[in-house]
Amino acid sequence: MKNLMMKISTMLAMVALFALVFGVSSCKKSSDPVPDPVIVLDGYYVKGAVTAYTDFNSKAMMKPAYNEVDNNVVPRPAPLSTLLELYLPIKAGAAGFSIVQVAGSVKTTYGAAAGFGVVTTPTTDEPKLPFQRGPVSATSTTVFTVPTDGFYHVVFDTKYNKVAIMKVVWGCIGAATPGGWSTSTNFTESAFNLTSMSYTITDMTLGKGEWKFRYSDGWKVEIDTTDSDPTKWVKINTNFGGASATGLIPGGANIVNSDPGIYTISMAYTLGTGYTATLTKTGNIPPINYSTYEMGIIGDAYTNPDGTPGDWTQNFGTTLPTVSGTDYTWTYTIDLIATKEFKFRQGSDWAGKSIGYTDATWAGTAAANFSNNNGNIKVGVAGNYTIVLKIEAATETYTITATLN
Repeated sequence: MKNLMMKISTMLAMVALFALVFGVSSCKKSSDPVPDPVIVLDGYYVKGAVTAYTDFNSKAMMKPAYNEVDNNVVPRPAPLSTLLELYLPIKAGAAGFSIVQVAGSVKTTYGAAAGFGVVTTPTTDEPKLPFQRGPVSATSTTVFTVPTDGFYHVVFDTKYNKVAIMKVVWGCIGAATPGGWSTSTNFTESAFNLTSMSYTITDMTLGKGEWKFRYSDGWKVEIDTTDSDPTKWVKINTNFGGASATGLIPGGANIVNSDPGIYTISMAYTLGTGYTATLTKTGNIPPINYSTYEMGIIGDAYTNPDGTPGDWTQNFGTTLPTVSGTDYTWTYTIDLIATKEFKFRQGSDWAGKSIGYTDATWAGTAAANFSNNNGNIKVGVAGNYTIVLKIEAATETYTITATLN
């Protein structure tokens, strides 16, 4: 009997102990939840005291970018997995920022290496504001810095281990804008903010024609051009285009405006989301008097007036129009070369009006001999042509009539 009582007492003690442990565990679980682990996705991050984030944040992860060299390849290749970019606001300061690769549990920090610095001899198409470019290394402890607070475009080519950092001052340019294709009209930038920026142009005359967004008066930045085959070079776009201003694509086709008027154009950027843009027409413009517009043909589809091959530098047949009310007509007789291209241009530079394939309605028995190539007029059949350009200023309608002589 004594042994039985001892066994019963032992069992009761064990039950009580189990209940105590369970109760304590339950209490701890409800009042002190175990935090979920922080998940950092594989990729390349821009982080540092001068940016919005000092730790890994998906909003500061770099994304694959289009190679500018492929802009006119049809169909356009996908963005390169080895060419990464991120637009973001950055503060000046010695604390700087780094680019860090996360690959599972391994984190690799890249810094500026010997040869990285301000570009002293940019190409004609590169941004006009000073920018940095050069090699980087995983063994370097040198952080990247910028000279002034502002909005920047950071690019990392992981194949060639090169980084470029460009100050971004947005503008718009093109035949439809006040400065034509030679001078950008700059946006007014919002106050500096580490996660979002906005840009606005108000009361701008936007005529009929093509235009684009571009920053710092540049079209592209060269990342690597060492290969003997230019098709294998790597460049980054510094302009946006697309089917419309609301669907911006880096290096995309020219945006076509078919409704001339007074406009407010706005851009907004949020880190982690990207760009949005809006166009709001606020007024109409009176019909343009084209009677003083000296228009010629410009391109490589003909022999220059000085006998050299056409090279987009010398106009052919620059002349004033014949005028009938608000209708203006220019007529050209010209030998055109197959597979080459041209446009119509006012004056001897790109500051004035220019008209390409998509700007006009085509007519005439030889209209089918011409096609569009990124806004340029491409010649399909060689021959001697009569080309008539007509602008109906009352409706701002352009017609190109082509006849094979």
